[in-house]
Amino acid sequence: MMYWYLLIVAVLALITFIFVAISRPAGPCLRVLMYHKVSEDGTRDYLTVTTDQLAEQWRYLQQEGFTPILFSDLVRAVSAGKALPPRPVLLTFDDGYKDNFTRMYPLLEQLNMKAGIFLVPAFLQQQINESDGLYLDLQDLRSMNPARVEYGLHSYSHQSYKKLTLKELSNDIVQTRDWLKAQGISFQPCVAFPYGAYPKKNPFKRKAFTDTLAISGIALGFRIGNRLNALPLKKPLLVQRLDIRGDASFEDFVRLVKKGKALV
Repeated sequence: MMYWYLLIVAVLALITFIFVAISRPAGPCLRVLMYHKVSEDGTRDYLTVTTDQLAEQWRYLQQEGFTPILFSDLVRAVSAGKALPPRPVLLTFDDGYKDNFTRMYPLLEQLNMKAGIFLVPAFLQQQINESDGLYLDLQDLRSMNPARVEYGLHSYSHQSYKKLTLKELSNDIVQTRDWLKAQGISFQPCVAFPYGAYPKKNPFKRKAFTDTLAISGIALGFRIGNRLNALPLKKPLLVQRLDIRGDASFEDFVRLVKKGKALV
């Protein structure tokens, strides 16, 4: 009985090893890191990293030879075949929280890094109307150096794209884009799916979804996935991001950045 048990365990281990081996990109790859909030008071949760964590993580990226890029760099790589620098990494922040300007941006400048922020017009309007300090305001957006920070779309009101019809999806992109243009906020043709949601399981709906993004002028679409992206990108409208959680350890961060979910 013990022999069969050990044999089954060995076979399962071999299958896991093979799956991991074929899941890992063999050549150059892109890492896209997904953040949300940044705190200075030690608050850490699944959406919030501290400034100390951020500094430690970004210094690690520098020590390992990663090169930060902007949305526009990746857009040019996809649309014009422009080469990316060695070991590219794209740092992204979702939702447009105020601390992205007050806490993240100073550290970004200090460490000579670059990042992209995915904006939600409804959240920005809430900031304008209520002035509660939770989200970025228009002056914050205009104050950040465009050579260090670029903006992308994150839906108009943070609706799940999985629940929208194709027409609603198209309208959402137009509405988001038009609002930012009206405020004089420059942005790249990039969108991060709220909650990382999209029609993943049905291949016909998935293709219709990405076709709608392309027709709407979107060059890059970002999901979650927690895997590395082989270069050149085969699915630029379904780019995978690594979910960086404040309640994870630095060792977890290193493992995720090195190998992605496939090897965790």
